[in-house]
Amino acid sequence: MNGTLLALTGLALVAGYAVYLAFTVLRYRGVPVPLEAGPFAEEALRKGLTGFRVRVGRRNGVRYPERSVYLTRAVYGGRSVYHLAVAVHEVGHALQWRERPEMVRAAQGALTLALGLLVLGFLVGPSPLGAAFLTGGYGLFLASLPLEVDANRRGLEVLPPEWREGARRVMAALTASYVAVPLGGLLVAVGFLVGWS
Repeated sequence: MNGTLLALTGLALVAGYAVYLAFTVLRYRGVPVPLEAGPFAEEALRKGLTGFRVRVGRRNGVRYPERSVYLTRAVYGGRSVYHLAVAVHEVGHALQWRERPEMVRAAQGALTLALGLLVLGFLVGPSPLGAAFLTGGYGLFLASLPLEVDANRRGLEVLPPEWREGARRVMAALTASYVAVPLGGLLVAVGFLVGWS
């Protein structure tokens, strides 16, 4: 198999995942819930005794040093299963911090290193060194999958049963990026190597 074909296969995998994600998000944005995701997340954090609070920000995520869960304005005020799933996933990360802060710190460090290796890999380009950077970066990215799956589990536990199945599907689609993107990237990296040799 030539390098170009491997790289194109990797890109096709990532593109296929992007289509699957888009359809899942569109589907569950259309399933209404009778409350806003942000206030629900605030209540879940209060009940979980995390000491975290919800803030509106530019991206969804958790900032551990300031003990804040950030939700975009759209997610905070959203009233769909999709919005609720995103919010409680971030709540799940705050619950992880309460019980295992060292695990969360290690995963954050690994993701930061992974992003750096990926940037280096693409800057170096098609070469053994570029492929090594990409492989290392995607490997570390994939290693954070258990943390994301655990955040999903914890987030689902705070939801009422009637919304769990839809939220589980949204979370599964979002979390699949931790498999599809690294696998696609590894195929591109191998394609770099094969094409270089």
